[in-house]
Amino acid sequence: MNINLSNYDIIVGVPCSKFKGILNYNDCIIATTESEAVAIAVGAYLAGKKPLVFMQNSGLMTTLDILTSLCKPYAIKIPLLISLRTTPPHHKFCGEITESILKILGLKEGEDYFLIREAA
Repeated sequence: MNINLSNYDIIVGVPCSKFKGILNYNDCIIATTESEAVAIAVGAYLAGKKPLVFMQNSGLMTTLDILTSLCKPYAIKIPLLISLRTTPPHHKFCGEITESILKILGLKEGEDYFLIREAA
């Protein structure tokens, strides 16, 4: 994963242990839900800021409505930092379909989203 956090004015999202050593939560806006984080980022984008949203891949599933009904039709680019979780078992299915969903959305890794994968 190659991301330069200094490229972003506002970093907002829902914490995950996989972001340890990558994000300093004292420098972030902590949201209660992933959709709330995207909504805050959209507002920042419309105000001329460069936001980044962080979340687990299971949280990505809850943002599909706002991404497809607001961000895509109006060309609002909100980069996503996503922890790709496949364990424990309740994360397995979301982990298996996350990259396919990102591709269906037409997003490019390293540009529109950044994945933090679990160690093999």
